[in-house]
Amino acid sequence: MRLLTRALLLAGSTLAALPTLAAEGMWTLDNLPHDDLAKTYGFKPTSAWLDKSMRSAVRLAGGCSGSFVSAQGLVLTNHHCVIGCVEDLSSEKHDLVNNGFLAKNHSEEKQCPGMEVNRLEKTEDVTARMQKALAGLSGKAFSDAKKAEQSLIEKECVGDTGDQRRCDIVELYGGGQYHVYQYARFQDVRLVFSPEYAAGFFGGDPDNFNFPRYNLDMSLLRVYDRAGKPLVNSDWFSINPTGAKEGELVMTLGHPGSTQRQLTMIELETQRDLVLPFRLMLASEYRGLLLQYSTQSEENARIAQTELTMVENGLKARTGMFQALLSPSVMQQKREQENAFRNWVNRDSARATTYGDPWKTLSDTQIAWRNLYIDYVMVEIGFGAMSQQVNWARTLVRGTAEKAKPDAQRLREFADASLPAVQAGLFAEVPLYTDFERAKLAWSLSKLREKLGVDNPVVKSILGKQSPEALANEIVSNSKLGDVAVRKQLWDGGADAVKNSDDPAIKLARLIDEHARKFRTEYDQNIEPIQKAAANQLAKARFAYQGTQVYPDATFSLRLSHGVIRGWEEKGKAITPFTDFGGLFDRATDFDPFKLADTWVAAEKKLSKKTRFNQVSTNDIIGGNSGSPLINAKGELVGLIFDGNIQSLGGSYFFDESVNRAVSVHPAAMSEALKKVYKADHLVKELKLK
Repeated sequence: MRLLTRALLLAGSTLAALPTLAAEGMWTLDNLPHDDLAKTYGFKPTSAWLDKSMRSAVRLAGGCSGSFVSAQGLVLTNHHCVIGCVEDLSSEKHDLVNNGFLAKNHSEEKQCPGMEVNRLEKTEDVTARMQKALAGLSGKAFSDAKKAEQSLIEKECVGDTGDQRRCDIVELYGGGQYHVYQYARFQDVRLVFSPEYAAGFFGGDPDNFNFPRYNLDMSLLRVYDRAGKPLVNSDWFSINPTGAKEGELVMTLGHPGSTQRQLTMIELETQRDLVLPFRLMLASEYRGLLLQYSTQSEENARIAQTELTMVENGLKARTGMFQALLSPSVMQQKREQENAFRNWVNRDSARATTYGDPWKTLSDTQIAWRNLYIDYVMVEIGFGAMSQQVNWARTLVRGTAEKAKPDAQRLREFADASLPAVQAGLFAEVPLYTDFERAKLAWSLSKLREKLGVDNPVVKSILGKQSPEALANEIVSNSKLGDVAVRKQLWDGGADAVKNSDDPAIKLARLIDEHARKFRTEYDQNIEPIQKAAANQLAKARFAYQGTQVYPDATFSLRLSHGVIRGWEEKGKAITPFTDFGGLFDRATDFDPFKLADTWVAAEKKLSKKTRFNQVSTNDIIGGNSGSPLINAKGELVGLIFDGNIQSLGGSYFFDESVNRAVSVHPAAMSEALKKVYKADHLVKELKLK
């Protein structure tokens, strides 16, 4: 699933009264549908199977999934999940994005700047502790208590091993349950193999979210230990090149980012009427800027390539989400489900007293959220000042101020448990292209003025008498934050050093932060806690209504989704579940995005055209599942998830097993490509591919 997650570019369960489809659900490992698995597939996962699978799956902290596939720390994930790393390691003379990369030995493996891999070690239910800390509170008091208790639990979990361990509070069922997830943290992650862009994203945007597909959307990373040696790990998935048969049970173990299947109707209407249209409009205009920049030279096209890929992916995904919410039948089904639930609560006076009317509370908060939304997105999230220098500056301004506070009083993203990841990103050695940054910043500042208005106090304080172009030129031309040593000096110097800095990017970040904090405070104290409290009441009512044998919405935490290899029917035509190499060569042309990479052209005669390439299954996936291993009942890897079909784009809100499909790379394609296209014999041996 093409879910490259740079925050500036991208972002309820079926009720018991309606039948749950067999393959639906993103299940936590401690609450699997064991009866369904046994009844439908005859599969009964043991605790040993679950433990090994949990420790074999990994999370790329930037927003993707992956898995260990060898005993020497080798991690398999998607090409599009590492393209940011590949871009950072590239230059005009060494275009690794378009030419691909293969390390012939460990010494040639290149460290990915700022990348972090997490392996889940254990989870603990801390619901009772959190609910005790929040009992009877609302508004600011609720927000402060929640933040403090979460930070305290995470700090206790991390202990004095923050550079090796990561702990996250995971809210399930809208806050009905709280679990702490403890991860092993790996920050020395190196690139081993990445195919050419033309192979990893063959078909480009026209084929994206479609099937048939012919993508080698795979890459290999290696995790290194603290001694600088390849990690020795005992839990990993062996690759079975034969793959799975049609109709065979297959499971994903990944980290789906976010679903909104438990949202109320009024919340869905906010998504439909405000959030999605605004983001689509902004992204469409940004895509135009990137296309214009790309036409100016070959080097410009290379520089903007990854960003443009992400923007186009986000546009297509959000368009599908928007269309789903525009569907009268979808909204009617959601409405009927909600009405059935509400009627069940209200039919009994005791239930009505116990659970209240959280639907009305959520409806009331939507008014405040809609009024705040554009200010929040443009200023706090940062759509109004898109530049690498400004991003660094905002981290320095806010981060140094926050880390000077007691841990329990900080914004969550700067809690002690989160600082190692913040610092890794801040100190990453990445290339900076001033013309590109200047164009992005000027455009986004003009959007800030357009969306908020010329007389808006935020706009007036930021732009003053300057034009967006003039201010962008001043900042990009004169900021010294491109030097990692300068960033380290300011970070180590703390709030005083940042306050006294005359760097123009820092000056802008201070102005932005003054206003952004007001919007953040409004959200954190007057909107989110009220929504969370209402969602908590809904969760309690839902548990009483359905029991806990219902999966929670996705939260970028480890989930298992079960399904089978199966095609579907579209407009009376059967879509078969497999593609092959022959279809790739038939689809190829002499023009992008269907032009084959030179290595594939050269290897054509050596390849079996019957080799399976991509496949589809009924697994329930969403953004963040990119790079998830597709495994069989034996725990063998039989696919690499990288996308969904076009019908799956409404998956944020509902799942339809008849047409929703997960798209994965077949292991036969990975094996054949490594052997005959890239001649990576050392990797073939390490992966034990016959």
